[in-house]
Amino acid sequence: MLTTAVLSGLTMSSLLAHVAAGLTLYFCKRDDQANPAYPGMALAGLLVLLAILPDFDYFAIWFLHLRFEQRYTHSLTFCLLAGGITYYLMYRLYRLLYRPLQPAWTKPGFTTLLQLLLAACSHLLLDILVGRSLPLLWPFLTTEFFLPVAMLPGAAHTGLASFTFWRNLLLESCLLLPVLLGILLLARRLPMRIYLPEILLVLSMWSGLLVVSGALTAS
Repeated sequence: MLTTAVLSGLTMSSLLAHVAAGLTLYFCKRDDQANPAYPGMALAGLLVLLAILPDFDYFAIWFLHLRFEQRYTHSLTFCLLAGGITYYLMYRLYRLLYRPLQPAWTKPGFTTLLQLLLAACSHLLLDILVGRSLPLLWPFLTTEFFLPVAMLPGAAHTGLASFTFWRNLLLESCLLLPVLLGILLLARRLPMRIYLPEILLVLSMWSGLLVVSGALTAS
């Protein structure tokens, strides 16, 4: 395990992790692709965009030199609003484009809404797993929440030429991707017993890597 004290320089999940979370949600449950109104890759793009959206406040920090007391984009209120607004705009767009041509067309269902909401909220989950403190309940509470023990190494702010950056990115990928694949198997209701040997092998390697990750970061 990685303590938050150790993670003083590892304050964020990587872009790769957020993109992977968005794509996992896309492949977990997809609507009937024969439907002419099926959003297809557009939905995949929206899920990835929502998965990284809370970090867009960096543009205000970098280019406008603004400073915030708290990162309000890393709250449940912001993420739920972002997902809900995206769903509404998506519904209006597809109604405008397809309703005149397809009278039997139905609006995007609850599954699509759930995918959009989870994509935005996945950003908060990944960030809190690397030990970051987040104002999850803003604007109702200004208290920042965090885990006493971080589960992922996260990306270091040491530059692309840094060994630490690439080491942590590799560790994060190796720890996170098996979990996302497991979620995909469960969501698709694939017969896991067929893949049992591979699953056991990956779990054993994943457990060992988790110990190595903690040892390397603490050294």
